[in-house]
Amino acid sequence: MERTKKKKSVLGRFKKVAVTVYVVLLLVFCCAGYGLYSFFHKNIREERGNHVSALTETLAELAELYASSRREMIQLMGAYIDGSEFANAGELFVALREQNQLFDMEESEVYVVDKDGTYYKSDGTTGVWENKDYFIENIAEERMWIRYVPGEEKRHLFCWIALDNPIYLKEEGKKLEYYTVVIDSSHLEYALVSNSYAEKSSVYILANDGTRLYRQSKIFDIPLESDYLRELERNVELINGDWEKLKKVVSSDKGIYCMEISYEGIDYYLATCPVANMPNWNLMVVVDSDMLVNSKEGLDDYANLLVWVLIFILVGLLSVTVILFVYLKSKEGLSKQQKDSARLLELAAKEANRANRAKTELMAHISHDIRTPIGGVMGMTNIARRSMDDKEKVEDCLDKIDESSAYLLSLVNKVLDLSKIESGEFKLVKEPFYIVDLLKECVEMMEGQIKENKIWFYKKFPPFAHPAVLGDRLHVQQILMNILGNAMKYTPAGGQVTFLVTEQMAEEGKVEYCFTVQDTGIGMDAEFLKRIYQPYAKADEDEGKRYHGTGLGMTIAKQYIDAMGGTIQVESELGKGSRFMVRIPFVIAEAPPEKEKEGVTVTKAFEGKKILAVEDVPINLKITVFLLENMGFTVDTALNGIEAVEVFKRSKAGEYSAILMDVMMPEMDGLEATEVIRKLDRADATTIPIVAATASAFEDDRIAIMNAGMNGYLLKPLNDESVYSEMMKQIFPGKKQ
Repeated sequence: MERTKKKKSVLGRFKKVAVTVYVVLLLVFCCAGYGLYSFFHKNIREERGNHVSALTETLAELAELYASSRREMIQLMGAYIDGSEFANAGELFVALREQNQLFDMEESEVYVVDKDGTYYKSDGTTGVWENKDYFIENIAEERMWIRYVPGEEKRHLFCWIALDNPIYLKEEGKKLEYYTVVIDSSHLEYALVSNSYAEKSSVYILANDGTRLYRQSKIFDIPLESDYLRELERNVELINGDWEKLKKVVSSDKGIYCMEISYEGIDYYLATCPVANMPNWNLMVVVDSDMLVNSKEGLDDYANLLVWVLIFILVGLLSVTVILFVYLKSKEGLSKQQKDSARLLELAAKEANRANRAKTELMAHISHDIRTPIGGVMGMTNIARRSMDDKEKVEDCLDKIDESSAYLLSLVNKVLDLSKIESGEFKLVKEPFYIVDLLKECVEMMEGQIKENKIWFYKKFPPFAHPAVLGDRLHVQQILMNILGNAMKYTPAGGQVTFLVTEQMAEEGKVEYCFTVQDTGIGMDAEFLKRIYQPYAKADEDEGKRYHGTGLGMTIAKQYIDAMGGTIQVESELGKGSRFMVRIPFVIAEAPPEKEKEGVTVTKAFEGKKILAVEDVPINLKITVFLLENMGFTVDTALNGIEAVEVFKRSKAGEYSAILMDVMMPEMDGLEATEVIRKLDRADATTIPIVAATASAFEDDRIAIMNAGMNGYLLKPLNDESVYSEMMKQIFPGKKQ
């Protein structure tokens, strides 16, 4: 009886303690839930403000990108005409209009201005600037403003630079020191689109003193005053924020500031952010707060539900925590050896993946670099087939096919060295060459692709002050062919590709060339531009299916450019095209020597001589027989080493003057066949000249060829001169060719 009472007493105390603990836990969770609910509501406003601030910062970046791209284009336009001389103003007007067309700036006005404020405008008019001191101040600087054009009420974007070398008008004896381009400021709306908020938002650009420079759409019905922020303060009700802090941020060009305001009974979020690299530009965005609230309908109900769900989740997490604690304690005995083994296996897997990735990159690299010259060969072949009746055109196509083939062969001979780039063993070859000759070859190799794709191609190569340079000609050609090839590939039929080359700088025996390739193709978005130099970078899966490629081209080009001490810049807009600017420094060289032609004349010098040609590839065998018969040889053939040995055994002693032996063949290769022939018991077995035909140029292979008993070797692909020279050396030793 007493024992039962004790049990009930213990159970009662346990229940009281349990109830107390649960009540305390319930109060804790309720307080936590209420605090979370309050915190959640407080942060809604902060999240909206952060959202508007982020939008403002993004639009400021877009405004800076637009202004910078315009400024760079105008710098290039100024450099293009810098130091030019014209007989009179008429010639200057023609040059300015041509510039507008060349740089696609036909909707803009170009002015050149002298120190007195007299201007010459691209539309053929002249005059004197009003308030000219505003534009002539700070002569050494380049400036960009949004300001009224003299005689007009509409604001425009001004970009003004001082020319390094003035433009000279001979008849008038005038020097024009300043170059100005005026662009309609409405073009900014393409860079500052905020369609996400329809007509319930406005975008402004303010000066540091609060003056409104630009407005896109309209919310506030406030007339333009000298201090726009002060007018806002007078007409707008402040909900949350500080007007003085806003003015301070605008005047200092630093930081981002967001506040809540009310105008005509509607609440708005207002945020401002400076535009980088554009002094005196501050971007201000105003968004109707209803646009932000609409995306959070049912937020309050969701918050209430979240509190209770969180309570149950926390209880569940506590239970899971206990279970996991017990489980982990039971697994605590896992030995260090097992952990180390798992780590080693992971490292081995990563190393294997890295090795496979490197192998794949190498093969893709080779494929990408040979695709463009092969495209030139195929394009010229197609043109030749359609022009069989035009002998001159066919011969021209054959010459260009030969040039592309020579370039392709040179590329294949060196492509195996590309892995040295990553290992730091890559070395540049410096040889004298003419820039003009290089550019001409690049254009000629692209002609087939230009005609095949029906692309408008424009090239601009002005006279160069230092045309002869010292550098790695092959790799410069590879860079240009890669960029031009991409421009052709990603530009649809009827599109335009422009190739502009300028000499930017010459000092202390060095010169820098700028190669610009601009197209009107599919373009690239900002996200892709961030990873354009990464291996296998492609815009998206759909484009990858339409345009075949390895995604290694720009990676390779960037490595070459870096190795040469150059730079590359890319500007692109999705759906509107791309522009690549490559700057490469060169050492100024003396005029390179003229290329001397080979002094070998192929004749019928081997008439009456018989030769055995061994080759397992039918088309190569056909070419080999044609070359040999053209030299006067009577030719017997064999398709592999075993057949070659049998043919030689059946021949009479001295019947063959030489054997041209392929090295890589099935059943028995050329090395084994040569060793067998040398061991035959007949007089001519050890004396007959055996010449190897091989596609390998490595030193180890050359040594193996000579050790097998061969007398010489020829590199594939075979040509008349090399075969003729080698056969003369073997069959008529000492005879002058």
